Amino acid sequence: MLHSWIPAHMNLPLHEYVLTLIECIALAVLVVRLLVSGLFRQYKFFFCYLVADFVQSTEPYVIRFRTDLYGYVFLATESLMLIFYVLIVFELYSVVLRGLKGIARVAQRYTAAALGVSLTIALLLRTALPHPRNIVEVFFYFEAAVVLSLVLFILLITAFVVYYPVPLHKNAVTYSIGYSLYFLSKAALLFLNSAAASGWMRACSTAALVISTFCIVFWAIYLNPEGERRTTVAGHRWSTAGTQEQVLKRLHELNDSLLRTRDK
Repeated sequence: MLHSWIPAHMNLPLHEYVLTLIECIALAVLVVRLLVSGLFRQYKFFFCYLVADFVQSTEPYVIRFRTDLYGYVFLATESLMLIFYVLIVFELYSVVLRGLKGIARVAQRYTAAALGVSLTIALLLRTALPHPRNIVEVFFYFEAAVVLSLVLFILLITAFVVYYPVPLHKNAVTYSIGYSLYFLSKAALLFLNSAAASGWMRACSTAALVISTFCIVFWAIYLNPEGERRTTVAGHRWSTAGTQEQVLKRLHELNDSLLRTRDK
């Protein structure tokens, strides 16, 4: 029976069912707001991820746990979400570095290369490890390799937003900072699961649900059409306006140089 795929600790206690229900409602509200506002076109990979996450979050309420169908749906949605994790990082670079396309393209290429290296190493190491007990363990093993690579680039884009005084659309700030917190909470839970840290899994699972629900509500409130028209500077204020202008000038010079190199 395929339901033996699903580890026993993944069964949800009552309080997590309640938290998951709240998260489902928040996800539905956010998806509708993105549709109505038209922002789903600007953040298409993020929107697709939210839909997949909504389907997975509603699964415990419509499919009996630890059945074949539950396992199939879980793996299908988790696979989709893993793909969107990667695409969202590319989208983040495009959104945050909207005015610095040369730097954004280089960052995307390095991200793709790092993912390729991580998956290759994971595949080579997998052959040296004991045979996995079920297909979920195999999937989580490779998912952890992808997420490990993405964590680095999520932290880099967050550091860029916090450090450099680049004018950004308010939605870009809301999107990037919210997703950094959201993704890192998901990543921490995945690593604990891969490490079989069952003693911590329940508490960390609850904490991850609370954090993810907070981020979804945060997006639902602050992602709006007005945020595409208004700009802000999230980076720290430099000592003088002249210093700030000099930093921005060097960034744009680097960006222009990368664009010229690409066009050659």
